[in-house]
Amino acid sequence: MSRQLITRADEFLAGRPYSILDREPSDWAGDAHDYYSVGNYSWPNPETADGLPYIRVDGQRNPDAWRDRYDKRRFRQTVAAVNTLVQAHLRTGEARYADAAVERLERWFLDPATAMRPNFAHAAALPGQHDGAAIGQIEATLLTDLLDHVDLLVKAGRFTEGLPLLQDWFAELTHWMRSSELGRQEESMTNNHGVWWDAQVLRYLQFVDDRPALSKILDRFDIRLRHIAPGGALPKELARPDSLLYTIYCLRAFAVCCRVAAAEGRDLWNAPAEPGFGSLRDAFHFWAGNADDDRRWIWPRQPADLDRTALWLADEAAAVYQTPGLKAFAETLRRQDLPAPEIPSTAALEHIPT
Repeated sequence: MSRQLITRADEFLAGRPYSILDREPSDWAGDAHDYYSVGNYSWPNPETADGLPYIRVDGQRNPDAWRDRYDKRRFRQTVAAVNTLVQAHLRTGEARYADAAVERLERWFLDPATAMRPNFAHAAALPGQHDGAAIGQIEATLLTDLLDHVDLLVKAGRFTEGLPLLQDWFAELTHWMRSSELGRQEESMTNNHGVWWDAQVLRYLQFVDDRPALSKILDRFDIRLRHIAPGGALPKELARPDSLLYTIYCLRAFAVCCRVAAAEGRDLWNAPAEPGFGSLRDAFHFWAGNADDDRRWIWPRQPADLDRTALWLADEAAAVYQTPGLKAFAETLRRQDLPAPEIPSTAALEHIPT
């Protein structure tokens, strides 16, 4: 695994850093520094000659959403590059990996000539209907893991000059998420989107050290636990065509929230269930009890909906709850030799042998 990590880091070294300005020409007339994408499930309308207005088909991914006329692929590649290069630096101590990670952070987030504006107002567009939706903020969730890698980079003595500027960028993004109409719509979501809104904002507030605002969100976190049904099911996620993927995705968001809370001395992992709802402990055990055998997962699912992040999440839950069921489930996933995730996680550092 270490060799695979270094090989991928070297591939990123050989490639050029991306910026928001590298978008290919398209029909969108917005500002070049604004992030622009169409949703994964957005498709041209088969009933019209020009494909407008686009329609949304849940569970059916449009590969065109990843073309360079939109920003999603380059954004994810930038985050993947930073995470991988930071991990390579920590493994090898070689400065070239840290330098390359810093260069990519500066080009995408900090350099006024090339930087993305700190908002996702034009993400998940449906051309012909709108040029951005509240649900587009879900495309930013990978930034929570990016910040974990930035913290590691700073602890290694790198990126100290750029850190305040990146904190300013995330302070602006957080303000937009908390005050804009689209941000408030996403905050009110009652599925994984709402939990991920909390996870993102909590992690960003932690990064910029706004503890009063962070505490206010933690104080009302019980509303997110109401997503969990008695027994631990996440009904809104089970209703999706790829229910297993979205169950895991929602649990990942809960885990981010729990980690931030733990740093504040608060235990969300073991928050008690309200009457008529399940607890987070119930939710993790529901996942483990039903996903350890394909015959038990009776809800809709898509092929290839597992990667190693599922194992790392199961390991984390097993370490927290120390129950035989979760420990056995983690071992079941470990035996499956799951593929590496697209975006390297800091959890990978604990599972990559030196």
